[in-house]
Amino acid sequence: MKVKTVLFSIGMLTLLGACQTMSEYGEKVKSWASFEDDKKYVVYFRSNSTALTESSEGTLYDVMQEIRQDKIGTVRVVAYTDSRGSPKYNQQLSMRRAESIKKRLSTSGADAIEVSGAGETSEASAISGEKARRAEIFLVK
Repeated sequence: MKVKTVLFSIGMLTLLGACQTMSEYGEKVKSWASFEDDKKYVVYFRSNSTALTESSEGTLYDVMQEIRQDKIGTVRVVAYTDSRGSPKYNQQLSMRRAESIKKRLSTSGADAIEVSGAGETSEASAISGEKARRAEIFLVK
């Protein structure tokens, strides 16, 4: 079972690494495969909103504490939407979500916070509901 999970994960990372995701401003998002060594947290949003779910508020607090304690220099935030709405709207919403996380993390002492919005990605068909409405936060060592 573990071998299948590892192979599936590698395959998904390879597939995602081949995609060229663009932010709202036309900048290329860093290759997914290059995030492997970074510590990752995931927070979830309410539907059609930049407001976090209650449980994700605690996760974001934990991220902020880790940034302060470990003196993390760079943080990357990649936000997503579910499949509702047009691709253009979802791209804009994902950027607003990423920017809202950046604003909250900016008080933590990170030297740089990079944000990008992935909108509704091809993986949205596999992930739905709250799980699709997320931001992935990478703490770069």
